[in-house]
Order: sequence, then structure tokens, then C-alpha cells
Amino acid sequence: MRQRIARHQLSVGTPLPWDAYTADGMLLLRRGQTIESERAIDRLIDEGLFLENNEASGRDDFPPIDTKPGALQYIADAQRSLAGVFSQRLENIENLQARIHHISDAVLNACDAHPRLSLSSIILLQNTAYPVKHPIDVAILARSLAEALSLDTELQRTIVSAALTMNIGMVEVEEKLQQIQGPLNDKLKGMIRMHPGLGAQRLATLGISDERWLTMVRQHHECYDGSGYPTGCAGAAIDIGAQLIGLADKYCAMVSGHGYRPPQKPTTALRELYIKHGEAINKEIAGSLIRVLGLYPIGTLVRLVTSEIGVVTGPGEGPDTPEVYAIIGRSGTALDVASHRKTHLAKFAIEDVITIDKLSVPVRMTSLWGKEAAVS
Repeated sequence: MRQRIARHQLSVGTPLPWDAYTADGMLLLRRGQTIESERAIDRLIDEGLFLENNEASGRDDFPPIDTKPGALQYIADAQRSLAGVFSQRLENIENLQARIHHISDAVLNACDAHPRLSLSSIILLQNTAYPVKHPIDVAILARSLAEALSLDTELQRTIVSAALTMNIGMVEVEEKLQQIQGPLNDKLKGMIRMHPGLGAQRLATLGISDERWLTMVRQHHECYDGSGYPTGCAGAAIDIGAQLIGLADKYCAMVSGHGYRPPQKPTTALRELYIKHGEAINKEIAGSLIRVLGLYPIGTLVRLVTSEIGVVTGPGEGPDTPEVYAIIGRSGTALDVASHRKTHLAKFAIEDVITIDKLSVPVRMTSLWGKEAAVS
């Protein structure tokens, strides 16, 4: 049994003393999370917000909680919730718009709580099924690009929502793609080219009424030079949100393992984007990608001349000498404490970039980012 939460039990900026759910049991907000506006509270109450009876105290004056979920907890919650949506048959999905908005809020909260950790998760977290991981990765990067371009907050939320649902038109194809061990046949290529338009149609059928959202899904594979699909539109005819999602989609796919295809080095992925797809990308948006990620994207794994393995955590003394923390020692064992390495010094210079599938031990995110990387 669940107890409905009343409007007077919520206030802006006050951490929740319990987990909050929809009427059908989907987790919306975690204990300790805050709600950032009166409008958001009104929306939650209108849609129906509940807590488990065993969490209710029977009092109206719930005590405040001093802690908030960390960025990685928000991402983990988003992954679980999106997996729950995608596990259903499309025709059985109810309240899709509200559910995606809640997942979007989790992504936005993660990016606000710790932008660098959120970006690093694109490369460092590879333990979630690709159909769930990839749209959340794209949402994180697209939102970061949108913020770098100073787009307004409502548009940023729409971009995140569109990124999360960009591949709903190819759910039937995704499982086949995971199993293929070679080039795609013409039938699968045709289905892939159809998925943006089909996805927008499905979203509209499922109750998505935001035309900007639908346009972004429909156009996220269009290219600035007109070489994209499904319609081949070009330039300013492509919604800026679709352009951001399309660029994030390309990069995130390249640095993540997918079926038979191993992940590429992030530095190689950036170089290939500019060499192979430069004309197809709006130059202003392409510039924002470098500003957000750097020449060594955040989360990149590097081998130092010391034989240690480290993670790029941000900019350093120069574009080719990023901030790095060593996580694996010379012996190949994980370090108890990640250690800062000044890569502009010859004794700690970067020797090579490696991909996460080459690591023999998992990356301990808390050793890099502390409590912001804690996940329950």
C-alpha cells in the first residue's frame, strides 16, 4: 500500500525524508533529493506522488535530511528507470511523457551536481546494456553542449528528453544489431534509416505532444551539409537540438562498445569526427564539443611513462597535458587512493591512450570523485 503525498509536505529546496513513487510504483525521487521550484512541486502533485506506508510517520513535520544523492546515483536511477520503460511493449507504455521528464530531471541533476563526473561516465561506465546506456550518454553530452551554447533551460530539458527517446523507432532492430558479427545487410540499413521518422510517429502515438521534441527525434540523423537522413535537410532547417543530439550520438557510439564493435579511443573518435564528418557538422557546435570535452576528453584512460594507468579528470597546464589521476599502479593493481599526476612534467607524461576494455580491473569511481560517485 502507498500513501499519497500532500502539497503541504513538500517545499522547495528541502531534502525529501523518503523515497517518492508514482501510483504504479515507479521511483521518481530519492530520499534526500530536493525539488527546485514551486512549479515542479505542482506538477508532481498533479501527476500523483506517493510514499510507501512503511516510510510514513503519520506526521506532517517530516525532519529534513542533510544529504543529496550524488551525480552517479542520479545516473544510476536514470538507467534503472529508462530500462523499466524499454522493458515494456510499446503499446503498453503509459504516461510516457511524465516518465521521460522524470528521467530527464535525473540526468539534469547529475550534470548540475558534477559535470565532469557525468561526462566521464560516458567512457568509464560500460556495465549497462547499450540500448539503455547509449541514450543516457547522449543526453548527458547533448545537455553539456547545450549549456556551453547558453541555450535556455526549458530547451535543454527538451533536448535531454529527445535524446532519451531518439531510438524508440528501432527497438526491434537493436537486439539484432547486438548479435551481428560483420557488415549490416541492406534490410537492416533500410530499417535504421527509417527509425528517426518512425520514432517521432511512435512518440506522438504514445502521447508526446511537444513538437520540438518530436522534431529533434525526427532530425537527429540529418547533417548540416544535407548528407543525412531521412529527408536530407540541411543547415538552419535542422533544429539545433537535433544537431546537438546527432553529434553526441556519433561520439558516444564511437567510444562505447556495441555488439562486435569495441570502443574507440576518445582521442581517435574526436579526430575521426572532424576528419570524416567535419563538413556535416555546424562549426559552432563542433567547437563547443572541444570546449566541453577537451583534446583529451574527460574520462579518457591514459598510460603514463611511469607505466601507471590514469583517468583524465579535467583540463591541465595545456591542451595536451590534461589533469590526470593514476588509478592503477605500475604492478597492474588498483591504487587504494587515486593519485594526481602532473602530465606537463616529463616524468608523468602521457605515453598512450587506452580503451576501457583493455583494463584488467574495474575503475573505482569513488576513488576519483568521492561521495559524488557513491551508488546504493
